[in-house]
Amino acid sequence: MSRIFALDDLGTSRGRVIPTRPTREIPDIDIDLDIDDLSDSDVEDKKEQETQLQVEEVYNSYETLKRTLINEEFSPEILEYQDKAIHNLDKLIQEQSTISSEMLLIRERKPFGMLLFSDIDRIKYIMEKYLLCRRVKIENQVLSILSSSIYKERLSEAELRHAEDYKKLLEDYLKAELGNKLPEDCLEDGIIKTFEKRPDLSKPVFCRVIKPLVPKDSPDTDVKHEPGDVIMDKYTYMREALEDNFVELI
Repeated sequence: MSRIFALDDLGTSRGRVIPTRPTREIPDIDIDLDIDDLSDSDVEDKKEQETQLQVEEVYNSYETLKRTLINEEFSPEILEYQDKAIHNLDKLIQEQSTISSEMLLIRERKPFGMLLFSDIDRIKYIMEKYLLCRRVKIENQVLSILSSSIYKERLSEAELRHAEDYKKLLEDYLKAELGNKLPEDCLEDGIIKTFEKRPDLSKPVFCRVIKPLVPKDSPDTDVKHEPGDVIMDKYTYMREALEDNFVELI
């Protein structure tokens, strides 16, 4: 992961640490200053600062998505879609793929190009696993998700379209196979209620505390958890803390 955030467009290694602003020597007072040179230097500094911010933003997006993937896997309900992180990483993959392809054509830089492709594959793996995890959860809970405005707002546009298409497919199949065998009270607004799955919010989960936490709804309200503590409690008690980034699921 370090390489894709540590190579510039020419394949030159910058190291894992984001470079600091270069220091310019202060000229003697009797030397005439070239205004054009100062302007060019300021432009270069501004570009370097923008590059640093972009590197930080993309790296934070990668770390956020890794953490969100784990939360999504252990949460019984669908969580908020990480649109910004996915957008930043998708843009990074497109840019780095182009750079890597160009580097492979140059003999001296071919090893760097191969390393970049390796890191790109790791980012793709995290993204695909995150999207697949959400897709499986959507398909398992599609009826309850689409019946809740809160859950629907947590989906991306593509996920919402898939959920609606999957719901129609599921309804058509169940009606064709079982509709005439079930009593009428099992059918409501075209939905076969018998097969509706809802998230089990009382499911026990393990959490790692990120910020000092006092569970609001848990019976142990007198206990204060410190950062680094690992606790087990019902998801419904940790739900709000998870949304506010006080805990992370493990």
